[in-house]
Amino acid sequence: MRVVSRGCTLRHLRRELFLFCHVIIVAMVAAFTEKGVTPDPDVPFFLPRPYNVTYHRGDNALLPCAIDNVGTKTIIWRRASDPNPLTIGELVYVEDGRYSVQRVPQRKEWNLLIRDVQRDDQGVYECQVSSRLKLIHHLMLRVNMTERPQRGEYDSFRKALSMNGTSFVEKGDPIRLTCNASGTKASPDDLEWFKDGLKVTADRWQHVRIERFRSTEAAPGTLVSVLDKRYSEMGDAGTYVCRSSDLGVTSMKVHVLNAGSTNVRRGTLATSSNATGETGGQGALLPARWRPVFLVLFTVYVIQVH
Repeated sequence: MRVVSRGCTLRHLRRELFLFCHVIIVAMVAAFTEKGVTPDPDVPFFLPRPYNVTYHRGDNALLPCAIDNVGTKTIIWRRASDPNPLTIGELVYVEDGRYSVQRVPQRKEWNLLIRDVQRDDQGVYECQVSSRLKLIHHLMLRVNMTERPQRGEYDSFRKALSMNGTSFVEKGDPIRLTCNASGTKASPDDLEWFKDGLKVTADRWQHVRIERFRSTEAAPGTLVSVLDKRYSEMGDAGTYVCRSSDLGVTSMKVHVLNAGSTNVRRGTLATSSNATGETGGQGALLPARWRPVFLVLFTVYVIQVH
């Protein structure tokens, strides 16, 4: 009887262990199903923004999209009717200069900007996060074919955006550009810098500094942004754009001169002569005064060999 009792006890323990493992497996499966998953604070999610926007023909249409916890993931804009992307990150992938991405880091926004919007731009757009999860924010753009009333006042505000600085710098010299934004009612909230379509940000290692401040010298509440690069390089040449948060844009082309070789440096001649007045060029291996000695030694060496 004792043996039978022990066998029953073992079977009972095995049954209990089997049921316990089954419950654990079911709980794990439920935890990894979509309905059982609790929100992960590290997973990107969309912040509340409008799903419908309407603009008049010729306006600059701003399509809002705000995402938190983006991390290293990429934001993609496309039309719902077209699988090809319009933008990936801050890069534009269509041959249409009207498209650009307006980032507002303080508000976690990756907005799509369409300048001079027209009837063909009307439709559904997608703001998508590149991840295994299908995270898409749909937005409907409607275009009113009538002109916006009081457009002249808006244009007068955009003309209040100006830029000044040095158009020609020599390699190694600093680049300093200043952008001023003012308006009859209020100045914009922010100014952004771009070079050849790419956004410019402050970078200590590249010696790039961006300063923003309010100035009352020119007009009340004028917003000023100064882009300063301490040491210019040949790759710094290009078109610099200053864009306000109110969609005003002004640009300026900067040329970087390489005055160390063929270009004429201001106040000097671009010659390759050395200190003794010889014109042997920068590629000369020996000074002119050592050439006769080298020639004699070389002649003696040839005679000995033969």
